[in-house]
Amino acid sequence: MADRIIYGTGGHARVLAAGLNLSAPPILGYFDDRITQPVLNGLPIVQYSAKSFPDAEVLIGIGNNEIRRAIAARVQHQFGIFVHPKAVVAPDVKIGPGTVILAGAVVQTGVVLGAHVIVNANVTIDHDAVLADFSSIYPNAYVGGGAKIGSGVTIAACTAVERLISIPGIFEEDWSISVDFSSSS
Repeated sequence: MADRIIYGTGGHARVLAAGLNLSAPPILGYFDDRITQPVLNGLPIVQYSAKSFPDAEVLIGIGNNEIRRAIAARVQHQFGIFVHPKAVVAPDVKIGPGTVILAGAVVQTGVVLGAHVIVNANVTIDHDAVLADFSSIYPNAYVGGGAKIGSGVTIAACTAVERLISIPGIFEEDWSISVDFSSSS
């Protein structure tokens, strides 16, 4: 597993860091465009540069879908994937780069998660649902089987999305996934 660094230092980044530090290797530090302090939890905070931590995988620890998308477009590092050790994810789930699945989440068989998706704490995503790039599912939400959530869409906390429903994306005209999963299991 590659070393990891988090882009961002706000609330979502700190939650992500706490989860990442439960598994090896620990994170190396943080990238931030507006550095207000030199360290966070004893780790360095530096402005983004492709030359900093060149072999580390980046996870964007920013909850805002538009900002996460803009940062992803300019980052030159490889993106990691994080599945919290207390999440339950079916073995056939397809997960795009930069995607984060937090504690207590349950992701059922046949689900496809695009790039840079955030599946927050205690979310349940039922079988065969599709969540397109840069979407976010807030804590305690449920996404029904076969539902399609478009790119950039946020599902509010404690919301239930009916099965087989399609919610169009805000970044693209449909719910397409930009990740090629043909080589993944």
